[in-house]
Amino acid sequence: MKTKEQLEAQKKQLVEKFGNFMEKQENLAPIAARIFATLFIDKENGETFEELVNFLGASKSTISTNLNHLTKAGIIVYHTRPGDRKKYYTLSPVGFLARLEEKIEQYKTEHQLVEEIIVFKNKSNQITTYPEKVSQHDNETPYMDFLANTITLLEQLRDQIKTKCSISNAPTI
Repeated sequence: MKTKEQLEAQKKQLVEKFGNFMEKQENLAPIAARIFATLFIDKENGETFEELVNFLGASKSTISTNLNHLTKAGIIVYHTRPGDRKKYYTLSPVGFLARLEEKIEQYKTEHQLVEEIIVFKNKSNQITTYPEKVSQHDNETPYMDFLANTITLLEQLRDQIKTKCSISNAPTI
Protein backbone atom coordinates (compact mmCIF):
# COMPACT_ATOMS: atom_id res chain seq x y z
CA MET A 1 0.00 0.00 0.00
CA LYS A 2 1.43 3.34 -1.04
CA THR A 3 1.51 6.26 1.32
CA LYS A 4 -0.12 9.56 0.48
CA GLU A 5 3.32 11.11 -0.11
CA GLN A 6 4.27 8.31 -2.52
CA LEU A 7 1.03 8.76 -4.45
CA GLU A 8 1.60 12.50 -4.64
CA ALA A 9 5.15 11.96 -5.93
CA GLN A 10 3.89 9.49 -8.53
CA LYS A 11 1.18 11.95 -9.57
CA LYS A 12 3.81 14.68 -10.05
CA GLN A 13 5.86 12.34 -12.25
CA LEU A 14 2.81 11.47 -14.34
CA VAL A 15 1.85 15.13 -14.68
CA GLU A 16 5.38 15.93 -15.85
CA LYS A 17 5.46 13.07 -18.38
CA PHE A 18 1.98 13.74 -19.74
CA GLY A 19 2.61 17.50 -19.65
CA ASN A 20 5.74 17.08 -21.80
CA PHE A 21 3.73 14.99 -24.24
CA MET A 22 0.88 17.53 -24.41
CA GLU A 23 3.34 20.39 -24.96
CA LYS A 24 4.48 18.72 -28.15
CA GLN A 25 1.21 17.08 -29.19
CA GLU A 26 -1.07 20.10 -28.73
CA ASN A 27 1.51 22.88 -28.86
CA LEU A 28 0.63 24.03 -25.33
CA ALA A 29 2.74 26.24 -23.10
CA PRO A 30 4.58 24.23 -20.42
CA ILE A 31 2.34 25.28 -17.52
CA ALA A 32 -0.82 24.95 -19.62
CA ALA A 33 0.24 21.40 -20.48
CA ARG A 34 0.85 20.63 -16.77
CA ILE A 35 -2.57 22.06 -15.87
CA PHE A 36 -4.13 19.88 -18.57
CA ALA A 37 -2.30 16.81 -17.26
CA THR A 38 -3.30 17.56 -13.66
CA LEU A 39 -6.94 17.97 -14.62
CA PHE A 40 -6.78 14.81 -16.71
CA ILE A 41 -5.71 12.86 -13.63
CA ASP A 42 -8.25 14.58 -11.34
CA LYS A 43 -11.00 14.90 -13.92
CA GLU A 44 -13.93 13.86 -11.74
CA ASN A 45 -13.70 16.42 -8.93
CA GLY A 46 -11.82 19.24 -10.56
CA GLU A 47 -9.07 21.36 -9.07
CA THR A 48 -9.25 24.82 -7.57
CA PHE A 49 -6.95 27.67 -8.50
CA GLU A 50 -5.18 27.36 -5.14
CA GLU A 51 -4.72 23.60 -5.51
CA LEU A 52 -3.15 24.09 -8.94
CA VAL A 53 -0.81 26.81 -7.63
CA ASN A 54 0.30 24.58 -4.74
CA PHE A 55 0.61 21.38 -6.75
CA LEU A 56 2.41 22.83 -9.77
CA GLY A 57 4.56 25.26 -7.80
CA ALA A 58 4.02 28.08 -10.28
CA SER A 59 3.14 31.68 -9.53
CA LYS A 60 -0.47 32.75 -9.19
CA SER A 61 -0.21 34.98 -12.25
CA THR A 62 1.22 32.15 -14.37
CA ILE A 63 -1.52 29.74 -13.32
CA SER A 64 -4.18 32.42 -13.84
CA THR A 65 -2.92 33.33 -17.31
CA ASN A 66 -2.81 29.70 -18.41
CA LEU A 67 -6.22 28.88 -16.91
CA ASN A 68 -7.69 31.80 -18.85
CA HIS A 69 -6.00 30.63 -22.05
CA LEU A 70 -7.22 27.03 -21.63
CA THR A 71 -10.73 28.22 -20.78
CA LYS A 72 -10.92 30.54 -23.80
CA ALA A 73 -9.64 27.71 -26.01
CA GLY A 74 -12.48 25.49 -24.76
CA ILE A 75 -10.06 22.93 -23.36
CA ILE A 76 -11.17 23.36 -19.76
CA VAL A 77 -14.29 24.56 -17.98
CA TYR A 78 -15.06 25.45 -14.41
CA HIS A 79 -17.99 25.04 -12.10
CA THR A 80 -18.85 26.24 -8.64
CA ARG A 81 -20.46 24.41 -5.76
CA PRO A 82 -23.37 25.66 -3.64
CA GLY A 83 -22.08 27.72 -0.72
CA ASP A 84 -18.53 27.74 -2.11
CA ARG A 85 -17.16 30.68 -4.10
CA LYS A 86 -14.22 28.71 -5.50
CA LYS A 87 -14.03 27.67 -9.13
CA TYR A 88 -13.36 24.00 -9.80
CA TYR A 89 -11.60 23.42 -13.11
CA THR A 90 -12.11 20.27 -15.18
CA LEU A 91 -11.40 19.21 -18.75
CA SER A 92 -14.11 20.14 -21.21
CA PRO A 93 -15.71 17.21 -23.03
CA VAL A 94 -16.54 19.64 -25.83
CA GLY A 95 -12.86 20.56 -26.14
CA PHE A 96 -11.90 16.90 -26.27
CA LEU A 97 -14.53 16.27 -28.92
CA ALA A 98 -13.15 19.16 -30.97
CA ARG A 99 -9.70 17.50 -30.80
CA LEU A 100 -11.22 14.19 -31.90
CA GLU A 101 -13.07 15.83 -34.79
CA GLU A 102 -9.84 17.45 -35.91
CA LYS A 103 -8.02 14.11 -35.84
CA ILE A 104 -10.87 12.39 -37.71
CA GLU A 105 -10.75 15.02 -40.44
CA GLN A 106 -6.97 14.71 -40.71
CA TYR A 107 -7.20 10.94 -41.17
CA LYS A 108 -10.06 11.28 -43.67
CA THR A 109 -8.02 13.77 -45.71
CA GLU A 110 -5.00 11.48 -45.64
CA HIS A 111 -7.18 8.49 -46.66
CA GLN A 112 -8.61 10.43 -49.60
CA LEU A 113 -5.18 11.60 -50.75
CA VAL A 114 -3.71 8.10 -50.60
CA GLU A 115 -6.71 6.81 -52.60
CA GLU A 116 -6.06 9.46 -55.25
CA ILE A 117 -2.39 8.50 -55.38
CA ILE A 118 -3.26 4.81 -55.84
CA VAL A 119 -5.66 5.65 -58.69
CA PHE A 120 -2.99 7.85 -60.29
CA LYS A 121 -0.32 5.16 -59.97
CA ASN A 122 -2.61 2.57 -61.56
CA LYS A 123 -3.44 4.85 -64.48
CA SER A 124 0.16 5.86 -65.04
CA ASN A 125 1.30 2.23 -64.91
CA GLN A 126 -1.29 1.26 -67.52
CA ILE A 127 0.10 3.89 -69.88
CA THR A 128 3.74 2.95 -69.36
CA THR A 129 5.43 0.00 -70.94
CA TYR A 130 5.35 -1.84 -67.61
CA PRO A 131 1.83 -3.27 -67.30
CA GLU A 132 3.04 -5.69 -64.62
CA LYS A 133 3.20 -2.74 -62.21
CA VAL A 134 -0.58 -2.25 -62.34
CA SER A 135 -1.25 -4.79 -59.58
CA GLN A 136 1.61 -3.63 -57.38
CA HIS A 137 -0.62 -1.30 -55.32
CA ASP A 138 -1.18 -4.16 -52.86
CA ASN A 139 1.54 -2.71 -50.64
CA GLU A 140 -0.72 0.30 -49.95
CA THR A 141 -3.61 -1.91 -48.74
CA PRO A 142 -2.39 -2.33 -45.12
CA TYR A 143 -1.91 1.43 -44.86
CA MET A 144 -5.36 2.12 -46.31
CA ASP A 145 -6.80 -0.41 -43.85
CA PHE A 146 -4.99 1.35 -40.99
CA LEU A 147 -6.43 4.72 -42.03
CA ALA A 148 -9.97 3.36 -42.45
CA ASN A 149 -9.86 1.50 -39.12
CA THR A 150 -8.47 4.52 -37.30
CA ILE A 151 -11.25 6.72 -38.67
CA THR A 152 -13.87 4.18 -37.61
CA LEU A 153 -12.44 3.83 -34.09
CA LEU A 154 -12.17 7.60 -33.59
CA GLU A 155 -15.75 8.08 -34.78
CA GLN A 156 -16.94 5.39 -32.36
CA LEU A 157 -15.06 7.07 -29.51
CA ARG A 158 -16.57 10.43 -30.44
CA ASP A 159 -20.07 8.97 -30.43
CA GLN A 160 -19.51 7.26 -27.06
CA ILE A 161 -18.30 10.51 -25.51
CA LYS A 162 -21.26 12.41 -26.91
CA THR A 163 -23.61 9.84 -25.41
CA LYS A 164 -21.83 9.63 -22.05
CA CYS A 165 -21.58 13.39 -21.64
CA SER A 166 -25.05 14.08 -23.10
CA ILE A 167 -23.56 16.23 -25.83
CA SER A 168 -25.70 16.28 -28.93
CA ASN A 169 -24.44 19.37 -30.71
CA ALA A 170 -20.72 19.18 -30.18
CA PRO A 171 -18.73 21.44 -32.45
CA THR A 172 -17.18 19.99 -35.53
CA ILE A 173 -14.11 21.32 -37.20
